[in-house]
Amino acid sequence: MDIKASYDLIVIGGGSGGYAAARTAKSHGLSVAIIDSAEELGGLCILRGCMPTKALLETSNRLRAINEADEFGIQVSPGTLNIDALRSRKERLIDGFKEYRVKALTNGTFPLYRGPAEFVDAHLIKVDTSDGVLFLKAKTFVIATGSEEAIPQIEGLSETPYWTSDDIVDLPRIPDRVVVMGTGAVGMESAFLFQGFGSQVTILSRSRPLLSGMEPDISEAMLQRCEDLGIDIFFEHSLETVAHEGGEFILTLVDKSSQKTHTLKTDAFVVATGRKPRIDSLKLQNAGFEESLKRIEIDQHSQTKCPHIFAAGDCASPLAVVHLAVIQGEVAGKNSASYLRDPQASFESSWNEKLNILGIFTDPEIVQVGLTEETAKDKGHEVISATYRYDDQGKGEIVGEKHGLVKLIADAKTGKILGASGMGPHVIDYSHTMTVAMHQDLTVEEFVSIPSYHPTLGEIWSYVAEDFLDEMNASSFSEEK
Repeated sequence: MDIKASYDLIVIGGGSGGYAAARTAKSHGLSVAIIDSAEELGGLCILRGCMPTKALLETSNRLRAINEADEFGIQVSPGTLNIDALRSRKERLIDGFKEYRVKALTNGTFPLYRGPAEFVDAHLIKVDTSDGVLFLKAKTFVIATGSEEAIPQIEGLSETPYWTSDDIVDLPRIPDRVVVMGTGAVGMESAFLFQGFGSQVTILSRSRPLLSGMEPDISEAMLQRCEDLGIDIFFEHSLETVAHEGGEFILTLVDKSSQKTHTLKTDAFVVATGRKPRIDSLKLQNAGFEESLKRIEIDQHSQTKCPHIFAAGDCASPLAVVHLAVIQGEVAGKNSASYLRDPQASFESSWNEKLNILGIFTDPEIVQVGLTEETAKDKGHEVISATYRYDDQGKGEIVGEKHGLVKLIADAKTGKILGASGMGPHVIDYSHTMTVAMHQDLTVEEFVSIPSYHPTLGEIWSYVAEDFLDEMNASSFSEEK
């Protein structure tokens, strides 16, 4: 066996998490190489995820705003979409983002090997490149191979031209009718994308509430928004069969409670049932992992069960979002260097799960920062919460938000903020206020002392915090009595 090269660190995957790990490790003096098997460099977020979908959603939201302009005293004809111009704008934006990442990967800072990789043993990697098979050795590794679509096994589905998020970013056409299966970020954003473009949208939600993992108040507010927009929702129905005949999909649904069968016909069918880690081809069992591994488990130091192997991003993260992949990658890069200096020393770098942020770019947006009330209670906190609606807040009324609200939860004993959530216009942008507050371990009382400009949407966090203090004081008064 001819070993081509040996490195301090090999990073498998050149997306956001992998690039962050490589860049960070290099800055700490390590010799680093990157292996990437994708047909196109850039990573999921830039090529098929965050950036192209948000570019499309921006147009969809503006078209919806034009068509809702009557409320603001503006008389306009219904907006029309130039799909070719939209595609061109999206491609122009993505080309710019991609160019920056590709330059960073190919400017000679890191040796870059293109092709699928697999472990031969705990320190040896085989890479199947276009020039032949190469063997590379490393003292440490960072696995950042991302994720792929998780497609359910449904009779007839694989024989139909269904869409996933990968297809949607190319915007093949604007169908008259769309059915979206799934109510996670991809499913909800897909539903709002096509509704804004004028399609009749139906969502298949396998359970109630509409948004799992979110506060029930937020889920109910989004359900009301969907009803206002004419988005139909089938709750607690199982999809039994899918067929495609005469240019349309035929979906057979069964009501889980009544066992009644329903038939839906649609022009397009979007499968948005989640993603799974892309790790099957790595042969991780040769490096010391279980052969049946579905997701790489990491600790707060991005370290796996194999001490010299770290991981970052969708292949390992409990929350598949790009900012967390970058943070985990940076932590993995730093800790790889620390491990090589002293394998027994404690790591100084870590990522903080309590600051998790999940945003869904519907219209209006949805955000969850930190813990929900349910998860906080599961972790043993005695929780007090408060909510505040946008239709009772000055700027919220001005912009015409009808259903949105924010929620704050805190520990009843310490008053420290544990979580914040909301549905409202641009709420993801100003949710960072709460992330900073939680990062600094602020109590609600300390947070209220920070001034907010009036009138702004962001000051709603101070409104809900004031209501929280009222709730907390009322609770204390009741206990004293």
